[in-house]
Amino acid sequence: MPSRSRPLAPLSPRPWPLCIIVIASFFAISAYININNDVDNQMETKIVKDIMTSNIRPLGNFSEVQEKPISNITQKTKLLLEQVDMDKSANNITRFITYGTLRTASTLQFNMVCVCLFLNMKEHKPSLANATKCYFQGKGNFSYPSLDQPQVMKSHDFKHITNTNKLGAESVVFITARTKAEGNKLANNLKGFGNIVGLTQDLETLSEIKADGFLDLYAHFFDLHSHYLPMLQEHYTLWGKLRVCCGVQMSKHWRYELNPATSSNKLEPHPYCGSLDIDAVEKAFMNTTIFKMIDDTSSLGRILRPALKDEALDGRYCSSYNEAVRTKDLKFDQQLNSV
Repeated sequence: MPSRSRPLAPLSPRPWPLCIIVIASFFAISAYININNDVDNQMETKIVKDIMTSNIRPLGNFSEVQEKPISNITQKTKLLLEQVDMDKSANNITRFITYGTLRTASTLQFNMVCVCLFLNMKEHKPSLANATKCYFQGKGNFSYPSLDQPQVMKSHDFKHITNTNKLGAESVVFITARTKAEGNKLANNLKGFGNIVGLTQDLETLSEIKADGFLDLYAHFFDLHSHYLPMLQEHYTLWGKLRVCCGVQMSKHWRYELNPATSSNKLEPHPYCGSLDIDAVEKAFMNTTIFKMIDDTSSLGRILRPALKDEALDGRYCSSYNEAVRTKDLKFDQQLNSV
Protein backbone atom coordinates (compact mmCIF):
# COMPACT_ATOMS: atom_id res chain seq x y z
CA MET A 1 0.00 0.00 0.00
CA PRO A 2 1.23 3.53 -0.78
CA SER A 3 1.03 4.59 2.85
CA ARG A 4 3.44 1.82 3.90
CA SER A 5 6.01 2.63 1.22
CA ARG A 6 6.05 6.33 2.13
CA PRO A 7 8.68 6.10 4.96
CA LEU A 8 11.25 5.01 2.37
CA ALA A 9 10.89 8.21 0.36
CA PRO A 10 12.72 10.65 2.71
CA LEU A 11 15.90 8.57 2.68
CA SER A 12 18.74 10.79 1.42
CA PRO A 13 22.37 11.51 2.16
CA ARG A 14 21.40 14.29 4.61
CA PRO A 15 21.20 12.24 7.84
CA TRP A 16 24.74 10.86 7.37
CA PRO A 17 26.62 14.08 8.21
CA LEU A 18 24.48 14.37 11.35
CA CYS A 19 25.47 10.85 12.42
CA ILE A 20 29.09 11.67 11.80
CA ILE A 21 28.75 14.81 13.90
CA VAL A 22 27.15 12.86 16.77
CA ILE A 23 29.85 10.17 16.68
CA ALA A 24 32.63 12.74 16.46
CA SER A 25 31.11 14.66 19.37
CA PHE A 26 30.97 11.49 21.44
CA PHE A 27 34.66 10.81 20.90
CA ALA A 28 35.54 14.45 21.54
CA ILE A 29 33.67 14.40 24.86
CA SER A 30 35.33 11.12 25.81
CA ALA A 31 38.74 12.55 25.02
CA TYR A 32 37.94 15.65 27.10
CA ILE A 33 36.90 13.53 30.06
CA ASN A 34 40.03 11.39 29.77
CA ILE A 35 42.24 14.47 29.60
CA ASN A 36 40.60 15.93 32.70
CA ASN A 37 40.89 12.61 34.51
CA ASP A 38 44.57 12.54 33.63
CA VAL A 39 44.99 16.06 35.03
CA ASP A 40 43.14 15.11 38.22
CA ASN A 41 45.22 11.96 38.59
CA GLN A 42 48.44 13.91 38.05
CA MET A 43 47.40 16.47 40.66
CA GLU A 44 46.41 13.70 43.07
CA THR A 45 49.75 11.98 42.53
CA LYS A 46 51.58 15.25 43.12
CA ILE A 47 49.73 15.85 46.40
CA VAL A 48 50.54 12.34 47.58
CA LYS A 49 54.19 12.75 46.56
CA ASP A 50 54.50 16.15 48.22
CA ILE A 51 53.12 14.94 51.51
CA MET A 52 54.82 11.57 51.54
CA THR A 53 58.26 12.99 50.70
CA SER A 54 58.26 16.13 52.77
CA ASN A 55 55.25 16.96 54.95
CA ILE A 56 54.91 13.74 56.91
CA ARG A 57 57.74 12.40 58.99
CA PRO A 58 57.80 9.24 61.09
CA LEU A 59 59.19 9.46 64.58
CA GLY A 60 61.29 7.20 66.74
CA ASN A 61 62.36 3.80 65.41
CA PHE A 62 62.32 4.14 61.62
CA SER A 63 62.59 0.38 61.14
CA GLU A 64 59.09 0.01 62.54
CA VAL A 65 57.44 2.31 59.95
CA GLN A 66 54.54 0.80 58.01
CA GLU A 67 52.57 2.24 55.12
CA LYS A 68 48.87 2.19 55.77
CA PRO A 69 46.09 3.78 53.69
CA ILE A 70 43.86 6.21 55.46
CA SER A 71 40.11 5.70 55.69
CA ASN A 72 37.47 6.47 53.12
CA ILE A 73 36.85 10.05 54.28
CA THR A 74 39.65 11.34 52.10
CA GLN A 75 39.30 9.14 49.03
CA LYS A 76 39.66 12.12 46.71
CA THR A 77 43.29 12.72 47.59
CA LYS A 78 44.07 9.15 48.74
CA LEU A 79 46.94 10.24 50.94
CA LEU A 80 49.11 7.63 52.59
CA LEU A 81 50.53 8.11 56.04
CA GLU A 82 53.78 6.55 57.18
CA GLN A 83 52.27 4.85 60.19
CA VAL A 84 54.30 4.49 63.36
CA ASP A 85 53.67 1.88 66.02
CA MET A 86 53.44 4.17 69.05
CA ASP A 87 54.08 1.37 71.55
CA LYS A 88 57.34 0.28 69.93
CA SER A 89 58.79 3.45 68.45
CA ALA A 90 57.55 6.24 70.70
CA ASN A 91 56.94 4.57 74.02
CA ASN A 92 59.24 7.04 75.77
CA ILE A 93 57.71 10.16 74.20
CA THR A 94 54.88 11.79 76.13
CA ARG A 95 55.42 15.46 75.22
CA PHE A 96 54.10 16.81 71.92
CA ILE A 97 54.49 20.41 70.81
CA THR A 98 52.45 22.19 68.15
CA TYR A 99 54.18 25.17 66.59
CA GLY A 100 53.00 27.62 63.97
CA THR A 101 52.69 31.31 63.31
CA LEU A 102 49.39 33.10 63.81
CA ARG A 103 46.58 32.46 61.31
CA THR A 104 47.85 29.07 60.15
CA ALA A 105 45.06 26.96 61.75
CA SER A 106 47.40 26.25 64.65
CA THR A 107 44.52 25.94 67.13
CA LEU A 108 42.87 23.31 64.94
CA GLN A 109 46.08 21.25 64.95
CA PHE A 110 46.65 21.75 68.67
CA ASN A 111 43.12 20.63 69.50
CA MET A 112 43.25 17.55 67.25
CA VAL A 113 46.68 16.48 68.51
CA CYS A 114 45.51 16.89 72.11
CA VAL A 115 42.35 14.82 71.67
CA CYS A 116 44.15 12.13 69.66
CA LEU A 117 46.89 11.86 72.31
CA PHE A 118 44.22 11.50 74.99
CA LEU A 119 42.53 8.70 73.04
CA ASN A 120 45.91 7.06 72.39
CA MET A 121 46.58 7.05 76.13
CA LYS A 122 43.16 5.51 76.78
CA GLU A 123 44.01 2.73 74.34
CA HIS A 124 47.66 2.11 75.17
CA LYS A 125 48.33 3.58 78.62
CA PRO A 126 44.91 3.97 80.29
CA SER A 127 46.41 4.80 83.68
CA LEU A 128 47.84 8.01 82.18
CA ALA A 129 44.87 9.11 80.07
CA ASN A 130 43.16 11.29 82.66
CA ALA A 131 46.45 13.02 83.45
CA THR A 132 46.84 14.30 79.86
CA LYS A 133 47.45 18.05 79.84
CA CYS A 134 47.12 20.44 76.89
CA TYR A 135 48.19 24.05 77.31
CA PHE A 136 49.46 27.20 75.61
CA GLN A 137 52.97 28.44 76.35
CA GLY A 138 53.53 32.13 75.70
CA LYS A 139 56.82 33.93 75.36
CA GLY A 140 59.18 33.84 78.31
CA ASN A 141 60.74 31.03 80.28
CA PHE A 142 59.21 27.73 79.30
CA SER A 143 58.16 25.46 82.13
CA TYR A 144 57.08 21.92 81.32
CA PRO A 145 55.14 19.42 83.40
CA SER A 146 56.99 16.24 84.23
CA LEU A 147 57.51 13.83 81.35
CA ASP A 148 55.52 11.32 83.37
CA GLN A 149 52.47 13.36 82.35
CA PRO A 150 51.25 13.09 78.72
CA GLN A 151 51.09 16.61 77.35
CA VAL A 152 50.59 18.80 74.30
CA MET A 153 52.01 22.30 74.36
CA LYS A 154 51.05 24.97 71.83
CA SER A 155 53.55 27.72 71.08
CA HIS A 156 54.12 30.51 68.57
CA ASP A 157 57.69 31.05 69.80
CA PHE A 158 60.14 29.29 67.49
CA LYS A 159 63.23 30.55 69.35
CA HIS A 160 62.28 29.01 72.66
CA ILE A 161 61.34 25.70 71.09
CA THR A 162 64.68 25.34 69.33
CA ASN A 163 66.74 26.56 72.30
CA THR A 164 65.13 24.35 74.94
CA ASN A 165 67.50 21.72 76.29
CA LYS A 166 66.74 18.10 75.40
CA LEU A 167 63.63 19.10 73.45
CA GLY A 168 64.65 17.05 70.43
CA ALA A 169 65.08 13.86 72.40
CA GLU A 170 61.99 14.21 74.56
CA SER A 171 59.35 15.81 72.35
CA VAL A 172 57.69 15.54 68.97
CA VAL A 173 56.98 18.82 67.19
CA PHE A 174 53.96 19.27 64.90
CA ILE A 175 54.00 22.22 62.51
CA THR A 176 51.46 24.53 60.90
CA ALA A 177 52.38 26.79 57.99
CA ARG A 178 50.76 28.83 55.24
CA THR A 179 52.32 26.96 52.32
CA LYS A 180 53.91 23.59 51.63
CA ALA A 181 57.24 25.27 50.96
CA GLU A 182 57.11 27.16 54.26
CA GLY A 183 56.18 23.95 56.09
CA ASN A 184 59.06 22.05 54.52
CA LYS A 185 61.50 24.80 55.50
CA LEU A 186 60.29 24.81 59.10
CA ALA A 187 60.49 21.02 59.30
CA ASN A 188 64.05 21.06 58.01
CA ASN A 189 65.03 23.83 60.43
CA LEU A 190 63.59 21.95 63.39
CA LYS A 191 65.27 18.72 62.33
CA GLY A 192 68.53 20.66 62.07
CA PHE A 193 68.19 21.54 65.75
CA GLY A 194 67.75 17.85 66.55
CA ASN A 195 63.98 17.88 66.98
CA ILE A 196 61.70 15.00 66.01
CA VAL A 197 59.12 16.36 63.55
CA GLY A 198 55.65 14.81 63.50
CA LEU A 199 53.18 16.06 60.89
CA THR A 200 53.20 19.34 59.00
CA GLN A 201 49.79 20.91 58.38
CA ASP A 202 49.90 23.67 55.77
CA LEU A 203 46.99 25.77 54.56
CA GLU A 204 47.46 24.68 50.94
CA THR A 205 46.99 21.01 51.79
CA LEU A 206 44.26 21.85 54.29
CA SER A 207 42.29 23.49 51.46
CA GLU A 208 42.68 20.30 49.41
CA ILE A 209 41.81 17.61 51.96
CA LYS A 210 39.89 19.73 54.49
CA ALA A 211 39.92 19.26 58.26
CA ASP A 212 38.60 15.69 57.92
CA GLY A 213 41.66 14.75 55.88
CA PHE A 214 44.09 15.97 58.53
CA LEU A 215 41.95 14.52 61.30
CA ASP A 216 42.32 11.19 59.58
CA LEU A 217 46.10 11.63 59.45
CA TYR A 218 46.36 12.55 63.14
CA ALA A 219 44.18 9.59 64.11
CA HIS A 220 46.47 7.26 62.19
CA PHE A 221 49.61 8.93 63.53
CA PHE A 222 48.43 8.23 67.07
CA ASP A 223 47.45 4.68 66.14
CA LEU A 224 43.77 5.08 66.97
CA HIS A 225 41.30 2.33 66.19
CA SER A 226 39.07 3.07 63.20
CA HIS A 227 35.95 3.14 65.36
CA TYR A 228 37.12 6.51 66.75
CA LEU A 229 36.99 8.20 63.34
CA PRO A 230 33.20 8.76 63.11
CA MET A 231 33.26 10.11 66.68
CA LEU A 232 36.11 12.48 65.85
CA GLN A 233 34.45 13.63 62.63
CA GLU A 234 31.22 14.47 64.45
CA HIS A 235 33.12 16.24 67.22
CA TYR A 236 35.23 18.41 64.93
CA THR A 237 32.47 19.22 62.47
CA LEU A 238 30.62 20.88 65.34
CA TRP A 239 33.73 22.30 67.02
CA GLY A 240 34.73 23.90 63.73
CA LYS A 241 31.45 25.81 63.60
CA LEU A 242 31.85 26.98 67.19
CA ARG A 243 35.45 27.97 66.54
CA VAL A 244 34.38 30.26 63.68
CA CYS A 245 31.03 31.54 64.97
CA CYS A 246 31.51 31.74 68.73
CA GLY A 247 33.88 33.00 71.37
CA VAL A 248 36.90 35.19 71.85
CA GLN A 249 38.64 34.15 68.62
CA MET A 250 35.63 33.97 66.28
CA SER A 251 35.89 34.94 62.63
CA LYS A 252 36.61 38.65 62.22
CA HIS A 253 33.93 38.71 59.51
CA TRP A 254 31.31 37.33 61.89
CA ARG A 255 32.39 39.71 64.66
CA TYR A 256 32.10 42.61 62.22
CA GLU A 257 28.69 41.39 61.09
CA LEU A 258 27.56 41.31 64.72
CA ASN A 259 28.97 44.75 65.39
CA PRO A 260 30.77 46.90 62.76
CA ALA A 261 32.30 48.96 65.57
CA THR A 262 34.65 46.07 66.38
CA SER A 263 36.73 46.65 63.24
CA SER A 264 38.29 49.69 61.67
CA ASN A 265 37.91 48.10 58.23
CA LYS A 266 34.74 47.24 56.36
CA LEU A 267 34.47 43.46 56.02
CA GLU A 268 32.25 41.12 54.07
CA PRO A 269 29.61 39.24 56.08
CA HIS A 270 30.41 35.69 57.11
CA PRO A 271 29.01 33.09 54.67
CA TYR A 272 27.13 30.94 57.20
CA CYS A 273 27.42 32.03 60.85
CA GLY A 274 24.31 34.18 60.64
CA SER A 275 22.18 31.23 59.56
CA LEU A 276 23.20 28.95 62.44
CA ASP A 277 21.21 28.28 65.59
CA ILE A 278 24.40 28.60 67.60
CA ASP A 279 22.85 27.33 70.84
CA ALA A 280 21.69 24.18 69.04
CA VAL A 281 25.21 23.66 67.66
CA GLU A 282 26.72 24.18 71.11
CA LYS A 283 24.33 21.67 72.72
CA ALA A 284 24.96 19.13 69.95
CA PHE A 285 28.71 19.52 70.48
CA MET A 286 28.31 18.96 74.22
CA ASN A 287 26.41 15.78 73.42
CA THR A 288 29.16 14.19 71.29
CA THR A 289 30.87 11.04 72.53
CA ILE A 290 34.30 12.68 72.53
CA PHE A 291 33.06 15.64 74.58
CA LYS A 292 31.56 13.31 77.17
CA MET A 293 34.73 11.20 77.32
CA ILE A 294 36.89 14.25 78.02
CA ASP A 295 34.48 16.26 80.15
CA ASP A 296 35.26 14.23 83.26
CA THR A 297 38.99 14.97 83.06
CA SER A 298 39.46 18.42 84.53
CA SER A 299 42.96 18.85 83.11
CA LEU A 300 41.50 18.79 79.58
CA GLY A 301 38.38 20.84 80.19
CA ARG A 302 39.57 23.84 78.19
CA ILE A 303 40.17 21.79 75.06
CA LEU A 304 36.38 21.50 74.76
CA ARG A 305 35.96 25.22 74.13
CA PRO A 306 36.27 27.18 70.87
CA ALA A 307 39.48 28.71 72.26
CA LEU A 308 41.41 28.10 75.48
CA LYS A 309 40.43 31.58 76.71
CA ASP A 310 36.70 30.94 76.32
CA GLU A 311 34.53 30.11 79.30
CA ALA A 312 33.07 26.63 79.74
CA LEU A 313 30.19 25.77 77.42
CA ASP A 314 26.78 25.49 79.01
CA GLY A 315 24.42 25.41 76.04
CA ARG A 316 24.04 29.19 75.92
CA TYR A 317 27.60 30.48 76.15
CA CYS A 318 27.90 31.18 72.42
CA SER A 319 24.69 33.17 72.12
CA SER A 320 25.62 35.08 75.29
CA TYR A 321 29.04 35.93 73.88
CA ASN A 322 27.59 36.95 70.52
CA GLU A 323 25.13 39.24 72.29
CA ALA A 324 28.02 40.79 74.24
CA VAL A 325 29.82 41.49 70.95
CA ARG A 326 26.69 43.29 69.73
CA THR A 327 26.11 45.33 72.87
CA LYS A 328 29.56 45.69 74.48
CA ASP A 329 31.88 45.88 71.45
CA LEU A 330 33.94 42.85 72.50
CA LYS A 331 37.02 42.60 70.29
CA PHE A 332 39.42 39.74 69.52
CA ASP A 333 40.43 37.77 72.65
CA GLN A 334 38.17 39.83 74.95
CA GLN A 335 36.31 37.68 77.46
CA LEU A 336 32.78 38.10 78.69
CA ASN A 337 33.89 39.28 82.10
CA SER A 338 36.40 41.77 80.72
CA VAL A 339 33.88 44.59 80.26
